[in-house]
Amino acid sequence: MKEQPNAEQLLRCAGDLLRTAVLPQVPADAKRDVLMIMNALAIAQRELAQGDAVDSQERSALTALLGKEVVDVLQGNRELAELIRNGAVGESSPLRGAIFEHLK
Repeated sequence: MKEQPNAEQLLRCAGDLLRTAVLPQVPADAKRDVLMIMNALAIAQRELAQGDAVDSQERSALTALLGKEVVDVLQGNRELAELIRNGAVGESSPLRGAIFEHLK
């Protein structure tokens, strides 16, 4: 049995409540903290809505760029960053355009 509301709906509700009821009453010096929390909730909500599709796409792109199977997106990005830092993908590299597209 599926319970309602789901996680995405709860995050949306929490963000709306923070925006409409809490934020207007928060002292000016603390508003930044509430806005940061609202932003974190919005990010979590988007990630729930997108599911694994974004990670899967990024994993596939990293696999193509690195020329080997990427299982961990974070590690794949570290390896790509290391290649960039070491100059392995300079102006003459055939991967340069693909890397720019990936980073966009």
